[in-house]
Amino acid sequence: MPAGTLHQGILRLFKDDPWLAFDLLDIPRPTDGTPIDRRAEVDIEGADAFHVRQGFPDLVMVAKGGSGGGVVITVEAQKKADERKRWRIPLYQILLAVEHQLPTWAVVVSFSKRMSELVQDWSQGHPPKVDALVLDIGNVPVDAGREPGQERPTAAVLAAALHGYAGDLSAARNGLRVALSLPQPQRRHYANTVLAALPKPERERLMRELLVEEEDELMEIERQSGTYFVGHDEGLRKGRREGRREGLDKGLLKGRRLALGELTLAQLASRGVPVDARSEARIRRSRSMAQLQRWALRAASVTSVDELFALA
Repeated sequence: MPAGTLHQGILRLFKDDPWLAFDLLDIPRPTDGTPIDRRAEVDIEGADAFHVRQGFPDLVMVAKGGSGGGVVITVEAQKKADERKRWRIPLYQILLAVEHQLPTWAVVVSFSKRMSELVQDWSQGHPPKVDALVLDIGNVPVDAGREPGQERPTAAVLAAALHGYAGDLSAARNGLRVALSLPQPQRRHYANTVLAALPKPERERLMRELLVEEEDELMEIERQSGTYFVGHDEGLRKGRREGRREGLDKGLLKGRRLALGELTLAQLASRGVPVDARSEARIRRSRSMAQLQRWALRAASVTSVDELFALA
């Protein structure tokens, strides 16, 4: 999986919630400490036996002390089957276990059925025996993290990304709504993670649905979440001020224009499309609802802002 929005978004979930894999798989936490991101230390080349750092895990989290003495957790996010990466997983565990002298667990978030099978074969097939924790659509339920009284946004977003990638738009829609209910900056990161996981047709369909929702429903989402994704906080405040000065209808229209502009920018950011300051200002200053709606829809597929504007 390339270092894009989806990849970084998945890792962000585990940075925010280090025990996510253990709890989803109902595995007792090995220590009461809190693992923290130590990947930067792994990146530093040294003069020891582990100075060859190329190909180390996507994320390394370490907890020292606590009732269990500590733990190391490595996290890999794999979009496609990768034979070479599969063979590296035992090496990751061994090197990190020796380096930290702590029990070391490997977690693999797999968007590929074949990759899941390859990793799981370590514990079921030939030596060496390696028991990696695999998270995929087979063991992360669609409704993970959304049970009443047990809400867990990281689990809900992970489920939405995995199942959304497999084509389940309902799962993606539900996960997106969970993301939109969060405070910043989680709201932006989690919403973009769900969107980035969707195949292009499903992403465009979800964008279209959001744009044709009833006005009162869209504004209710904005009021409750203040979300960057469907409307920037400042945009909504400006819209409300405009409403007080010029009447409610005009204020709502202004708020919706600002929301569509932010929706377009969020879409481009989630797909890694660079936006210069001039283009950003052009999108935010547009007063044409029709144009803003076209931009918001096309942001799901264009590869540059020039292409976005050329289609205007």
